[in-house]
Amino acid sequence: MFDSSKARGKNFGRYLKPLLNGELLVKARGKEIVYAAGLWPVRLHQHAVRVHFGLEGTMAVIPTEAFMDMISRDCPGSNKDKKKAASMRSFIVPEQLTVRGARSTAGMGPTMVIFAALVGKEHTLVMVDHNRLLRIHLMSRSKPWTADDFTPHSKSWAYLWSDNHGPDWIYERDNAEQRLDLWRDTILTGHRAGLSVSIPPSILDVMCSNQDVFNGYGQHTAHDLLHKLGIWPGMTPYSLCTDDTKYDHFKRALHEYAQQYQSPPYRARCLGVPNHPSALTYNYKSDDNYHMHYLLVYRKSTVRMSREDYNSFAKQGLFNPSHVIGEPYSFKDIELISVAYRDVAIYQYSRSGKDPIYSVISARPPAHWKYGGDDVTQILARDARSAGFSTTLGPASFHMFKNNQYDWTTNNEPGRKAKVHPDFYLLSPAS
Repeated sequence: MFDSSKARGKNFGRYLKPLLNGELLVKARGKEIVYAAGLWPVRLHQHAVRVHFGLEGTMAVIPTEAFMDMISRDCPGSNKDKKKAASMRSFIVPEQLTVRGARSTAGMGPTMVIFAALVGKEHTLVMVDHNRLLRIHLMSRSKPWTADDFTPHSKSWAYLWSDNHGPDWIYERDNAEQRLDLWRDTILTGHRAGLSVSIPPSILDVMCSNQDVFNGYGQHTAHDLLHKLGIWPGMTPYSLCTDDTKYDHFKRALHEYAQQYQSPPYRARCLGVPNHPSALTYNYKSDDNYHMHYLLVYRKSTVRMSREDYNSFAKQGLFNPSHVIGEPYSFKDIELISVAYRDVAIYQYSRSGKDPIYSVISARPPAHWKYGGDDVTQILARDARSAGFSTTLGPASFHMFKNNQYDWTTNNEPGRKAKVHPDFYLLSPAS
């Protein structure tokens, strides 16, 4: 009702009108996902929604009955400014979706910020972000959306996605590799023309910022991919692009690494339904599996390396603090391991505590690489698994899930008193 009153008389008011029942169409591409569901009467426009979840946005499937209950009870948002809070509404999560003893907001139970919802007969898919940074883009046309529109060869494909997001590394591999090769040519041509800057960006920076080439990659995935390849995160793009062997490995790994997030093992380990009546329950098993199998070095304290990977790093001198990365290195047999694996400490590198990077590599980077030089702080990394209620990484580690678990920091009602058997007595030692 609050949104309806705000939209009254505005151009966007038509988007709040209910749709007729129709097929749900979904397609993900890198960091974005598009939905089209339901039909208007044929004389009106058909709509699709593109969602960019940002850092803390996610989605959840809840019973439609609970969804209807929730949207009937809105409340002011969490903004400290009461005027802003009054216009930035939240919804009170119904009791049937709340774990007993979970955290509450101002004594009225957990709340949820819902940006959009796809409502089904039995279940509803909600788009949620408590930080309100989730972005939605509505697209309309005069004919219904079809499954064919959601394929890369369709005429509509280019219009579904943001201009600054390129091909997907899972199912648009050929186009993504062509885009990568063009990027490489630009790097090499610019260097030959003397266009390089005094402090060049790192390959990590480029992977996280240039979504036109590295669509879907962010801090976690870029860190872990570079670790698998034995690449220092602060390496310059030119140093990577000028090495044919290293570049070819990098190019192949971009697809292989991304593909694991659509694999049956990943779905079974991390995308299962929690064993609890509430669909919003924190899924401990999913979180553990994600941190164990799909989080390697980013915000981790140790990583388990196989004998093959460990010895490959050792032969390059990457575990030797006296060695400079990229220079010739003569290893000794004592540096290698014969056991199946070794748990290796992860270091956090930073300047003034800002923009840290994570790596097992302790060899020194060249001075012109990012985080090269003597003003870099190196410490043992803290592990994300010790974050408590704070959100970290993985499909289970979002605000609405993390806070929907028993809060051991509060003083709840005590349990029953201990039973004392009447035949037991405290005997004093004889004097």
